[in-house]
Amino acid sequence: MQRTQQRTQRRFTLLLAAALSAVLTMLAVAPAGAAGKPSRSNGSGNRVIFVHGHAPFGKHDCTKTFSASRKHFANKKWKGNLLTFGYYSGNTKCSANVTGSRDTAIKDVAKKFANYVAKNYTAKGIKVDVVAHSMGGLVVRAALHYTHQRAAGFPAKLYIEDVVTLGTPHAGITTSRAVLCGKARQCTDMKAGSSFLKALGSKMPSTTRNGNMSTDWTTVSSYDDGTVTESSGIAGTANHEAQYKAGINHGELITTTTGSHNGRIKYSTKWSSFHKRVSPVEQARLAVYWHATT
Repeated sequence: MQRTQQRTQRRFTLLLAAALSAVLTMLAVAPAGAAGKPSRSNGSGNRVIFVHGHAPFGKHDCTKTFSASRKHFANKKWKGNLLTFGYYSGNTKCSANVTGSRDTAIKDVAKKFANYVAKNYTAKGIKVDVVAHSMGGLVVRAALHYTHQRAAGFPAKLYIEDVVTLGTPHAGITTSRAVLCGKARQCTDMKAGSSFLKALGSKMPSTTRNGNMSTDWTTVSSYDDGTVTESSGIAGTANHEAQYKAGINHGELITTTTGSHNGRIKYSTKWSSFHKRVSPVEQARLAVYWHATT
């Protein structure tokens, strides 16, 4: 009787040890923080990362730059964190900031941005939205493009659900504007026909391959931008495109939060007629809230 109980106890101990070993093995295979790809959804729960544009003097106050935009999102009861990402060493008051200057190639800035998102959010199974102004849109576009290409130094995947670009020179800045910008590397990267822009291709990067999340793109431009032409600002290949003909300049695309403004939107491949539309910042909020913007 006693021997039978001892044998039973040994078997139980062996089974318990085997079960514990299996658990430890699974933990080793799936490290802490690893998580599955989140699903797409509408709502205001995502973190929104605001990315600034080129700075003529190589520095931004991120809080000041996006003060109006973030306040508008907050007033509209946005639930997720409203963050800022900067890429100049001289920046101040950014939620996250990496070192760099106007001579840092946009691709290199994109690499830093991609790895920031991958480490802090994607690796934890968290999706984010992005609202980018001017050159910041090229930073985000290059981050996704080269991640999808599995380029050296870029992360394996990114969970970026929605991207809105406001006044981004997707097709480059004009020669006259490039001359005013100067000889800094970021200026030459933004020049129409540059090798950097050619490498990005014609389409906005969005793919579910290699574990990436599909990204919904909205591009916004203004006929009165003064820095980026209305055609360069929309690229022509985004999921949703909006244009304003309402006296809104380059900087005002991220500060105009209220009112009705003369504009139009592209449905599929056809533009609507010009009519009264929401402000550019409200357009951005709607774009990251909904899968489609109307």
